[in-house]
Amino acid sequence: MLDAIIRTLGSTAGAHDWSVQQAEKRQTQYYVIGSSIENSRRVHSERYLVTIMNDHPARDGSSQARGQAEVSILPGDLPDLQARLAQAVFMASLTDNPPYTLAGPVDYPSVPMADTEIQAAPRELAEHTVEQLLDSLKRERGVRLSSAEVFIEDSRIAFRNSAGAQGGKQETGLLLDFVLLAAGDGDEMESHVALQRRRHADLDVPAVLARHVQYARDALVARMPRTGTFPVVISDEALAELLMSEGHSPLLLRSSAQAKYQRISPWEVGQTVLPESLSGDEITIYSNSLLPFGARSGSFDNEGHPGRRTLILENGVLRAFWAPQRYAQYLNIPATGAFGNLELKPGSQPFSTLVQGEAPFYHVVSFSAMSPDPITGDFVGEIRLGYEVCDGGTHPIRGGSISGNLYAALAKARLSRETAFLGDYLGPRAMLFEAITVAGA
Repeated sequence: MLDAIIRTLGSTAGAHDWSVQQAEKRQTQYYVIGSSIENSRRVHSERYLVTIMNDHPARDGSSQARGQAEVSILPGDLPDLQARLAQAVFMASLTDNPPYTLAGPVDYPSVPMADTEIQAAPRELAEHTVEQLLDSLKRERGVRLSSAEVFIEDSRIAFRNSAGAQGGKQETGLLLDFVLLAAGDGDEMESHVALQRRRHADLDVPAVLARHVQYARDALVARMPRTGTFPVVISDEALAELLMSEGHSPLLLRSSAQAKYQRISPWEVGQTVLPESLSGDEITIYSNSLLPFGARSGSFDNEGHPGRRTLILENGVLRAFWAPQRYAQYLNIPATGAFGNLELKPGSQPFSTLVQGEAPFYHVVSFSAMSPDPITGDFVGEIRLGYEVCDGGTHPIRGGSISGNLYAALAKARLSRETAFLGDYLGPRAMLFEAITVAGA
């Protein structure tokens, strides 16, 4: 079908440039209720994402313009393919952007993204993951499994564009999503966990479960934090959520060529991006698409740019904007492709030192929600679970929130030297922020 789409694009009036990404996925799904497998199924899907560029006179009469539109094609759409593509051309003709060209043919790097263990026995691996979850819970008191989902995926992706770029890659993925219920003294507390990895070996199910079982128990006796300004340690998944923010990261937005072109980002290459001089550990960040089995890794991205490791910040100084083809040409800078995994240079402090500092301070391990402003860097994180460390000992907390400005906080942050790999994040396991606003009781 890929060849049919490409042939039809060649005869579609107004499709002056195009790209096609084919994604064929095989998924094994297991659903668990309580301690029993409720359902299992295997799903096969095939989808084609077609991007069409149409060149036309700009509506203000000033110059030639280029518009772009996307259409998703399924195998069942083949009889209506010509009409679907013509509709995309029409949609592209309604947008006036400055002209740009597509990424051309290059040699793509080899990036490990497919787990041979998943490819060889997806059903057995899904069953094993469920068994690990249930067996580990048998040893825990006062905590039970409400529900769980295990998805194992094997994908094959092909890419072509009208500039001659073409490539293929294989990817695997494992999603473990479960809900724990902890009961005690007539009360019950829920703990929801969702983890994604490309490789089964990167997900230690018993260790993950043991950690979140303890979190669920602690949540039962947790109290509200105090209101004030305190040192705050943020660790593991909570830290990755603060820095990456599910694609709405202030760090990613301000370092993008698109934000620079649109005059949203004030950052300049060669200048410090932090509002204060660094008084903490060095802040050095890479966009890394070559990280083996990273969630955002790839030998090429959706536009056909080869995967690469790009230095974005070095000791708080901007070294490069990450730039897709279009905005790289607008700014006359090298194209780097989409942002990959966030790689952050580790710090100088042992993790144990950060979480055993001078009281009082807070240690946040989980957020209910993280709401950063991707432009200003201001953030508010609702605390799902954390710990208050004071002279009277360590006490679990939940509720309330922390808030601050990410750029200002990073200027004074202390980073752990131990690292964590969390799918799309590789960096310090924890950060200590000197002064963060805590809202609570």
